[in-house]
Amino acid sequence: MMDSPEARPLSPAPWLFGRQGLALLTLVTAIAATFLATDVTYLAGSLLLVGLIARAWASLAFTRVTYARKTSRDRAFRGDELTLESTVSNPRLLPLPWLEVWEQLPLGLRPEAPRERSYADLDRVWVSRGLAVWPYRRVRWRRKLVCAHRGVFRLGDVRLRTGDPFGFFERERVYSEGLRHQEVLVYPQVVPLRRLALPPHHPSLDVVSPRSHVTDPTRTATIREYQPDDPQRLIHWASSARRGSLYVRVLEPATSLHVSLLLDVRGFSFGAYHEGLLELTLSAIASIVVYLQGQGAPTSFLANTVTPVVIPPGASVPHLQSTLESLARLMPVAGPKLLPWALEHLPAGNTVMLCTSDVSPDLGATLGQLQDRGLRTLLVLASSDQVGRGLSGVSTLRITQGCDLAALLEGRTA
Repeated sequence: MMDSPEARPLSPAPWLFGRQGLALLTLVTAIAATFLATDVTYLAGSLLLVGLIARAWASLAFTRVTYARKTSRDRAFRGDELTLESTVSNPRLLPLPWLEVWEQLPLGLRPEAPRERSYADLDRVWVSRGLAVWPYRRVRWRRKLVCAHRGVFRLGDVRLRTGDPFGFFERERVYSEGLRHQEVLVYPQVVPLRRLALPPHHPSLDVVSPRSHVTDPTRTATIREYQPDDPQRLIHWASSARRGSLYVRVLEPATSLHVSLLLDVRGFSFGAYHEGLLELTLSAIASIVVYLQGQGAPTSFLANTVTPVVIPPGASVPHLQSTLESLARLMPVAGPKLLPWALEHLPAGNTVMLCTSDVSPDLGATLGQLQDRGLRTLLVLASSDQVGRGLSGVSTLRITQGCDLAALLEGRTA
């Protein structure tokens, strides 16, 4: 079992090499030399010299020694693997004969190393590295991090422990200045979608289908690589010949489609709804946003958290990044009641995908008010069982524990 810096304080120096012991050795050496007691003089003098060298070495142990770290990326999706690179530099003549490096890392990143749970913060672990750093050398090592959970993970402090070559004195330095602000943002898992279909298929979503009949064939928004289900009439032959592979035109929609993803967090604050169903719901939202953004359809995102989240409509890459970052930082702490708050940000005629749980209060009344405002509404319902609460007259996608999210969003399941 490892002994983290929280569990193991610095070892006290031997009494003989403390202030009183060194003073006594000095006195004994002086008296023995006065009376020509050669053996005692050599013994006391040697101990005195070792003590002084060890004490001076330990006091200079961290002079000009630096520590730095960086991650391969500061943004990742759930399930990705990152690399944490740490570096210790010793730009001086005095070596570090032994050095313990203790790094405090979030448990949610699952650092690849033997680890010990932090007593002060149960969401963090200590990982260690033992090494020696010779003069004018830099030691670098890498550690794998696995993004097992969505969220914002701040890297913790780093403690370095070293001392003299004899092990009589230990010194510790805590590196926190500038390190506490390092964070890794883990987005929800995004499943790749070839199409978006809800049972029953909602007519307003046909606008963003690759086979839509309401796009303008005379207006090309961009080009992309050919996919097996693309019609041949959309092949852009000039670009295909120039690039050596098939490319198709992406047509501008003939009608303007705005999809608002509305998340009611009130039902995701406990049990399985908080642990599993919330993550599946956020993953569904992220997957839908990524798909629609790829189709050029503007999307907006709203969540009634304690600090309400409002991402206005957009279809650009920065807009997508902003939405994913909001999903990564989202905590299911309920703020204002969903309605009438959300109606201030939902224009008439918009398509609303209401993402909620089957235990959310006033679910039926919320759906009624949205439809009364002329908003085409689709329901993404997180449920703890396959049956759940019955809702008639509303297109519903039911998310349950262990479901195949990609198959549900593509409409490949009953």
